[in-house]
Amino acid sequence: MTAKNADGDQFVRENRDTLVRIIKHGDDEFVRALALRALIRYGDEPTLHDVQSEIERAKEEV
Repeated sequence: MTAKNADGDQFVRENRDTLVRIIKHGDDEFVRALALRALIRYGDEPTLHDVQSEIERAKEEV
């Protein structure tokens, strides 16, 4: 793992709840996309499952 990946992994571990909150409640689509990208790129499997569940729930509400 490179230092760059280690930094991303650490950031997502330390800020997971904030990133999820941004995705769920953020008004800026670009910022929401960046948060989602960080979780997809550096998050672990349970995090990805949580994000996928939220996306499916959002699709059902539309």
